Amino acid sequence: MNSSLYSIRGTRLYVEHYNDEHEDALLYLHGGPGASCVDFCYHQAQALSRSLRVIALDQRGVLRSDPIHEDEPFGLNDIIQDLEELRHQLGISHWSLLGHSFGGYLAVRYALEYPSSIKKIIFEAPCFDALSAARSIVTNAKGYLEQANNQDGVELCGKYLDGNFTANELWNALGEVFHIMDKDLLYFRGITPKEYNEIVDSQISSNDLWVKNQIHSHKLQEEGLFFENLMPRLSELTQPTLLLTGQYDPVCCDVQQQAYLSNIRNGNIVLFENSAHFPRLEEPAKYTEEVLKFIQGVSE
Repeated sequence: MNSSLYSIRGTRLYVEHYNDEHEDALLYLHGGPGASCVDFCYHQAQALSRSLRVIALDQRGVLRSDPIHEDEPFGLNDIIQDLEELRHQLGISHWSLLGHSFGGYLAVRYALEYPSSIKKIIFEAPCFDALSAARSIVTNAKGYLEQANNQDGVELCGKYLDGNFTANELWNALGEVFHIMDKDLLYFRGITPKEYNEIVDSQISSNDLWVKNQIHSHKLQEEGLFFENLMPRLSELTQPTLLLTGQYDPVCCDVQQQAYLSNIRNGNIVLFENSAHFPRLEEPAKYTEEVLKFIQGVSE
């Protein structure tokens, strides 16, 4: 593995690259917004790079990349343009994408903007529509709070589920819900939150690095482009795709899975039966196998 800071469009992006000699290149897009590529690189980047060229980065303003300043303009399109410039700098003619959660949203946007740059797309527990995802998360939270006999929490979730809220409003309401309950109860099944935090802490020693991510996330929410529903636009994708999701994932809910199957020609979903939102860590061997099988298979 090599890590470098690449000068991209007026900033520096932290990039890890593996097995540069291999012809098939796979770019990992982390979620969040602002989650970093740390937990992907912990295991999967190395496992996949035995058979592929793997590239992963902290997006503009995230963790080990240069910070975004409060008065600096920044939006979703900046990330997409960064990715395309990185591809040019690495000398890659076209690459496949692996987008997790918000990274799946980015993958759709990037592939629609630069279709000739993208060979194949893998979505891991993607968020194609923030409104559907937020409603699903609140619904799952309500179920946990009912089991815990937390009536105040149940009423709060009911208020957001019964009301007519925008994607932005409901997305921001998640903070209020997670103030009442630990969100990790929803996001993990095959590993514990403690195990996940140990993985991240083993790679990043300073908590100060995470603070700058808040500006990245805040500016994307303020711009609002992230709240556009991309489910109807999935039919515009021309690349072969695969969707990986956990059976207990609260983000890539049934609504989004059905939209994927309805809009993607020859779309296929692989279900991870002991996973929630992080199949790459919850069922790592199966994850590696499915990714390699798809990337190395013959395109239709």
